[in-house]
Amino acid sequence: MNRLLAIARAADAPDRQLLDRFLAGRDEAAFAELVRRHGRVVWGTCHRRLANPHDAEDAFQATFLVLLRRAARLAPDTPLGPWLHRVAALTARNVRRGNRRRAAVAGPLTHDVPAPAADPGGLDLDAVLLALPERYRAPVVLCHLEGLSRREAAARLGCPEGTLSSLLSRALARLRARLGGAPALLAAAGVVVVPAGLTAAAVRTAAAFTTSSLAAAGVSPAVAGLTDGVLRMLWVKKLTAAGAALLVAGGLVAGLAVRSGGTAQATVPLAAAPQAPAEDPAERLRKELDGVAKLQAELKRREEATRAELDRLAAARKERDAVAEVGAGLVLVINHVEEHADTPPYTVRQVVGGKVREVHCSDAEALALFLGRTFADPKAPKGLRVAASELNAYREQVRRVFEVCAAAGYRRVTFASTTPGTIRPAEPRPDSAVDLTAYLLFGPRVRTPPKTTTTEVDLAATDKVDLSGYHPKP
Repeated sequence: MNRLLAIARAADAPDRQLLDRFLAGRDEAAFAELVRRHGRVVWGTCHRRLANPHDAEDAFQATFLVLLRRAARLAPDTPLGPWLHRVAALTARNVRRGNRRRAAVAGPLTHDVPAPAADPGGLDLDAVLLALPERYRAPVVLCHLEGLSRREAAARLGCPEGTLSSLLSRALARLRARLGGAPALLAAAGVVVVPAGLTAAAVRTAAAFTTSSLAAAGVSPAVAGLTDGVLRMLWVKKLTAAGAALLVAGGLVAGLAVRSGGTAQATVPLAAAPQAPAEDPAERLRKELDGVAKLQAELKRREEATRAELDRLAAARKERDAVAEVGAGLVLVINHVEEHADTPPYTVRQVVGGKVREVHCSDAEALALFLGRTFADPKAPKGLRVAASELNAYREQVRRVFEVCAAAGYRRVTFASTTPGTIRPAEPRPDSAVDLTAYLLFGPRVRTPPKTTTTEVDLAATDKVDLSGYHPKP
């Protein structure tokens, strides 16, 4: 049950929250949801660039390990799909380079698979995607490789849907110019199925590694080496970009100094722009708890609304059943003998305006007055059904009701007589008296349901009505 709840919680959480939950508490369900969401992009990239399935699987696992190692340096609003696509392409490139170096030294192995052939023009889809500016590459990855709608992709990128559509249109135009059949290539790239078991293997590998070292039980040396290699590559790229920025800045300063005719003076290096401090994991968990509390309140509200709707539907169904039972005439129910005056002994039911209306009569005289007025009303129904149970009424009381109906003007009524159900011991019964007593007390029982018999009664000959099941009034 806890695992099902964890999976349900992970299904609706944003990517960053899932990543933080795994890093803070090793929530494997959260990381499994991340792999499920972005596994197609990562596997598609690795599979396209690596013909050997074992190499592709190693690259797949290494890509997600790089995500865990670089998570603290990622901006909170970084969309993971495009980022993972870039890392997967770099990881696959490292695998191919390593295979070429090994083949140059030792020669190709018998089980080596030839590298995949490049697309026409010497360019493949992932290489062209990596060459696009990030503002164009991210919409293509989200919409065409991950299969998100434009609205969902715009929400991931934090921009209006119209802006995303414009960026996507420009990106596709650039891809079409470089690749020709860009829509067909993207459609084929989006139809990817991650091999069975690979997601679970990636989760196990992620759970096995430590943030300080990849030499942990459960992480293969190939995956660990790939991960370290990609991390070094990312560090070198970042360092190279920073050096280039310093060179550009130095050139600008030197140029300004020469133009001003002065001598360039040594300057104190500018401090790097302060980065926003990473959010405290405890604070994230508190926010998550607040979200859970709000979700629980919303679920409680929906539960109450659903129960109220069920009660309303049950009441409406009960009303429909009552209307169907009463029909177009009147129903006179004998509730009990008149001496038991806790509740009125007679109830007359009639459908008025689509609902059942009831009139309670405290004695036979009040019943006679109501029936007489109703029969005299030309708009009132003339059909009458009398309902009684052998448990509630005496024989003389039923005949008295027939007399009241005849006096009001009715000539015939429908009499619905209910025989109560019984509970008796099951057959066969024991022979001895001792066994019979125990059998009656503890033996199996047979329950007979109540039975209702309906007959048409001529009120001019009520003496012919069989009331033998009703007890005489004592």
